[in-house]
Amino acid sequence: MAPPLDEIRQIMRERALYPPSEPALRSLSSATLAQDLRAVDPLAQYFPAGTWPSSMLSCNGQVGVGMDVVFQDGQVLLSPYRGGGADLAGVREGMQLLQVDGMPVVGLSPRGLVSLLQGEEGSVVTLSLLSPDADGAPRVHPVTRQSFQPLEQVPAGPTGESVLQIRDFIGGLTRPALLAALEQMGEDQTQAGNMPLILDLRHAGGADLFEALDLAGLFLPTGAVLGCMQGPDGHPTIFHAPPGGRLDIPLVLWVGPETVNGAEVFAGALRHHGRARIVGSCTPGQWSCQSDIRLSDSSVLRLTSRMVRPPDGEGFASGGIRPDVVVNRETLEDLSQLLALSMLPQEAR
Repeated sequence: MAPPLDEIRQIMRERALYPPSEPALRSLSSATLAQDLRAVDPLAQYFPAGTWPSSMLSCNGQVGVGMDVVFQDGQVLLSPYRGGGADLAGVREGMQLLQVDGMPVVGLSPRGLVSLLQGEEGSVVTLSLLSPDADGAPRVHPVTRQSFQPLEQVPAGPTGESVLQIRDFIGGLTRPALLAALEQMGEDQTQAGNMPLILDLRHAGGADLFEALDLAGLFLPTGAVLGCMQGPDGHPTIFHAPPGGRLDIPLVLWVGPETVNGAEVFAGALRHHGRARIVGSCTPGQWSCQSDIRLSDSSVLRLTSRMVRPPDGEGFASGGIRPDVVVNRETLEDLSQLLALSMLPQEAR
């Protein structure tokens, strides 16, 4: 089915952060739509009906297999959430799903596939998968359905030290999950020996900028400017830390090239106020927010709809966040080394 080009053009006129020129809109073509969209918005995408990647498999009812699915060129490709059931079972990014409990997935609708993957917490579903670099032999991965959490406490040191690993910034979930995790940790490492609270954002994303700003507000004084958001109308909306209890413990953030969207906004706000020390590799500087808009034929258009600016009101002209302690790629994936660098006194950094 041909994309509804007139509808796409009208939506981009009305809702794109930087509406394309009329000549650019008229040049959109069904045959070259993907590259035409990228020419006017590098992060824009078009998903034909039935191919939109949905995260409902990982957080519907907060129980699931912990992965997104993408229907692409007749294949079902998987994108597991770090620390979720699929990830723990060895499912890796880009693997092709062939069967669910012995039933082929070819020809299934997204809704039909969801019905096969969903189930009660603790139950097991068997996935037959083909790796992108495999020799043609599929492998079976038993995946346990479990409660989905946007973060988890992860062991990082030889003597019991741990970090809170944030996987995603999800509206209404990540902030309370962090508070619950801290309450469970109690009078632990963050109170003993002046050990900081370490938040691992190396593989965190999530496009919910409001959740990221709310989370940043937990660590900053009431009224502190968290940042401002600008939409197509050009009018900035400034966000301030709301009243309420504050977390005054020392804070270290681990970041890297995969720290994007909400995670990058969160780290940027705390960095501006000098509230956190940052360890890792430079972030990509993806300060925009994308909206997914369902079209009349059930296809979906993703376009850049808002831009976030830091608390000082200036643009992120310098790109992403440069950590206080910069590490190489190998060290970035070594939790024990990152922990050691996070614990060094400031003068040794």
